[in-house]
Amino acid sequence: MPKLNITASCEFHGHDLTGIPVLNPGGWFGKAWLVEVGGSYTPLFLIVEADTISDAIDELSDDKTYGQQIHVPDSDLGDYPEDNRHYDGSGRVIDLDHVLAHGQERADLPFPIRYHGDGLPKEGIDPRRYEERDDE
Repeated sequence: MPKLNITASCEFHGHDLTGIPVLNPGGWFGKAWLVEVGGSYTPLFLIVEADTISDAIDELSDDKTYGQQIHVPDSDLGDYPEDNRHYDGSGRVIDLDHVLAHGQERADLPFPIRYHGDGLPKEGIDPRRYEERDDE
């Protein structure tokens, strides 16, 4: 089955966020984290389905489109002393200085989130119902 392009919407600190890319939709029964990658005037927001924040960081790091946002290039490893490095699940050095994760351990959703995309209702669906859809 082809991978669907799923985006999300939510309200975050009084701001309506729309068109948020979703990494690993349906990968953890709708348990989602809002991951914010900063370092510029406009942060990159991503919804990542994962059990824990550590798993969400690994999903981000493994993503072909967004993973490079946190990967440390080999040419910059000298700027990251060994005792201060962070590694992803695949052993790559990652920089988490500008990464914030919004969510809560042992909770499905940090706040109401809706998934949007081809084959989904126009108003979107709750991520916890994503695997129940009939388009498979």
